[in-house]
Amino acid sequence: MAESKDISSPLSSHLEELRTYLLLPFIINVIVMMMIISFASDLIVNILEAVSLDINDLSTYSPVEFFKTKIFLSLVLSLIFSSPLWLLSIYNFSRTGLTDFEKNNIGYSFIIGQTFFLLGCGTGFFLVTPYFLDLLLADSEIVIQNLSVYETIKIIISTTLFTGLLISTPVFTLLINRMVEGRKDGRKYIYTLILFIAIVATPKPSMILNMIFLISFVLIAEITMLVAGVQNEN
Repeated sequence: MAESKDISSPLSSHLEELRTYLLLPFIINVIVMMMIISFASDLIVNILEAVSLDINDLSTYSPVEFFKTKIFLSLVLSLIFSSPLWLLSIYNFSRTGLTDFEKNNIGYSFIIGQTFFLLGCGTGFFLVTPYFLDLLLADSEIVIQNLSVYETIKIIISTTLFTGLLISTPVFTLLINRMVEGRKDGRKYIYTLILFIAIVATPKPSMILNMIFLISFVLIAEITMLVAGVQNEN
C-alpha cells in the first residue's frame, strides 16, 4: 500500500521530496567550491606545470578570464568531490520505486563506476592529457602563445573527465543491459547516454573530435555488450 501511494502521489510532492534529498549535496558542493576558489590560482599553475606548460606563455584575453578560469576549475573539482553524495541522494530518492534486484545492481554499479571514473581521471590527467596537448600544439610556439589560460584549463579538465567517463562506460553499460529488457531498448538508452557524454566531455567544439570521442564510447559499449551477451549464452 505504501509503494502504491508513492507512485500515485502528485508531481509537486515528488519534486519537493527530490529537493529535500538534493539539498545536502548542493550545500556541500557550494562549500567545497568556495574553499577551492581560495587557492585556485596556485592550483591552475600546478595543473599547467603538470602537463609541461608555463602560465606565462599563455594569453589572457579579458580582465575577467583568469577569474572565470578559477570559477570553472572550482566548480568541476567540487562536483567531482561531492559526486558520491549526489549519487547517493538520487539513489535514496528513487529506491522506494526499485525492486531488490534493481537496488543491488544500481548500488554496486555506483560504487564500481565511481572507482573506475576516478582511476580514469588519474590516467587521463597524467597520461592522456599531455599526449593530447602535444598533438594539438605540435611543438609550435605560435599556437602556445595564442592559447588562453581558460581554454587550456578547459581542454585539460575536459580530456581528464572524458577519460574517466570512458573507462567507467563498461560499468554503466552492463547496468543498463541488466536493467532493461531487450537488447534494442538497451542500446537506445546506452546510445542516448553516450551522445550526451560525448557532447559534454568533448574538449573542443570540433566535429572531428566529437566523432573520435563518440566512436570511442560506442566501441567500448558494444564490446561490453558483446562480452555480456556471450557470457549470458554460456
